[in-house]
Amino acid sequence: MLAADKLLLQSNFKRNAVELKEKEFRLHHDNFSSVGTQASVLAGFAVAALVELDIPVGTSRILQFSYFFSVCVSLAANLQCVACTTCVTVWGSSLALRGPDGAVLKAVEQMYLERGRIFCLFAIGVIAIHFAAMCAAAMIMQFEAMLASNFAVAYSLFTLVQYCQRLSARMHYDERDTVNFDDLFTPNAGRVPDTDKDVEAS
Repeated sequence: MLAADKLLLQSNFKRNAVELKEKEFRLHHDNFSSVGTQASVLAGFAVAALVELDIPVGTSRILQFSYFFSVCVSLAANLQCVACTTCVTVWGSSLALRGPDGAVLKAVEQMYLERGRIFCLFAIGVIAIHFAAMCAAAMIMQFEAMLASNFAVAYSLFTLVQYCQRLSARMHYDERDTVNFDDLFTPNAGRVPDTDKDVEAS
C-alpha cells in the first residue's frame, strides 16, 4: 500500500513538473508562430516590390542595384524566417509530444536556442524593406516628394530601432536568474526520502 502511494506521489510530481515546462513550450511556440506570420506578410511585400515596380528609363544603375539588392535581401531573410519558424514549431512539437522521457525539456531548450537566429532574420527583413522603399522613392518620385518620403521612412526605421533598444533594456534580465526546472526532471526528483536510510547515513 505504501509503495503504491509512493509511486502515485512520484507520478503526480513529475506530471506537474511537465505541465510547468509545457507553459514555456507554448510561449516559444506562440512567439515563433507570430513572427513567422509577420515574416510571410513582409515576404509578400518584397515579391510585389520585385515584380510590380516600373523603373523609369535612364535611372541610375547604382539606385537600381541598391533597390533590387534590398528587396532580395528582405525576401530571402523573411523566407528563411518563415522556414525556420515552421521547422522549429513542427519538430519541436513532435519531439515534445512523441519523444522519450524528458523530451519536453529538450524541446524547450532547443527552441530557446533558435530564438536569436529567427529574430535576427526578421530584423534583417524589416530593415531591408525600409531601404528598398527609400530607393524606390528616389527612382520614381520628384525631388521634393522623394525627400519627404525618404525622411518619413528613415524616421520610421530610426524610431523602430530606438524602440527595440529601449524595450530590450527594460525587459532585460540575467539568464542566471531565470526559473529553472532542471532539478525537477532529474532521476531523483520527487523521490520520497527513506527515513531509516537517512538516519543511518547521518
